[in-house]
Amino acid sequence: MAIYQTYNALTNHEDLTDVLTKIGQMNTPVYSGLKKTKASATLHEWSTYDYAAADDSGQAEGFTYTYPTLTSPARVNNYTQIFNKAFQVSNTQIASDPAGMEDEYAMRVEVALKEIGRNIEKALINGTANSGASATARELKGMLAFITNNISTGTGTGRALKETELNSLLQEVHEDGGNPTWLLGSFRQKRAIAELASSNRSFNDGNKTFTSDITVYESPFGRLAVDGDSQMPSDTIAVLDKGMWEVAQLRPVAKKDTPETTDSKNGVITGELTLVSRADKFNGKMTGLLTS
Repeated sequence: MAIYQTYNALTNHEDLTDVLTKIGQMNTPVYSGLKKTKASATLHEWSTYDYAAADDSGQAEGFTYTYPTLTSPARVNNYTQIFNKAFQVSNTQIASDPAGMEDEYAMRVEVALKEIGRNIEKALINGTANSGASATARELKGMLAFITNNISTGTGTGRALKETELNSLLQEVHEDGGNPTWLLGSFRQKRAIAELASSNRSFNDGNKTFTSDITVYESPFGRLAVDGDSQMPSDTIAVLDKGMWEVAQLRPVAKKDTPETTDSKNGVITGELTLVSRADKFNGKMTGLLTS
């Protein structure tokens, strides 16, 4: 007698769990953490002024006044970039009962909001600037492109992070007038910062927890928060004076339900913004670090 097996059955219920796991690193420390301000045009501008170098020369008794040629503040700018995520779900699917969610359209909105945030994060860090044209998108200039003064390349690419090199970069930033409060690196470099202190840890029989994380780096020049960011290049650490950066919004990110032209519900998440760098010299970066 043949045994009736699952391979023969046509009416068994599917074993699809009612849990939906969303996969991806969606943290956005730059976009979420920087101050938000208002932009009023697609080219956002601000000004900076460099102090003259210190001069310890004196004046002779009875000296005659002289008047130097004054320099104008520098004019700095950045272009706003438009970000957009669209979604469209058929009304039949909305009426259905999908696993892992109560409302398919609401889930698509949630996903789009997180994804556009990550897209903005990538641009704020890595953007290279483009003025745009009628058929070419404007692109903003990101943090790493703004930092052109205090750059540490060490002895070459693929080198291990050393505390002496990190502190030397912090010294350069402070000598330029900066007061960095934030170390932002790839997750590989966040690990490298934690490993700087590994050899100095001591253990005894009472220790049952091993901690290998650094959230604050106490440098010779002050305390700096330490964060990892999935959108940072894997070989790079940025030394940032957080108060010198802003996100200027021409159109804050918002959801809009678009007209239904088909048997579906449609929507977009759109925003337009740019990055403001108040003082390049108050920041720095290390590049070419070990990534393996």
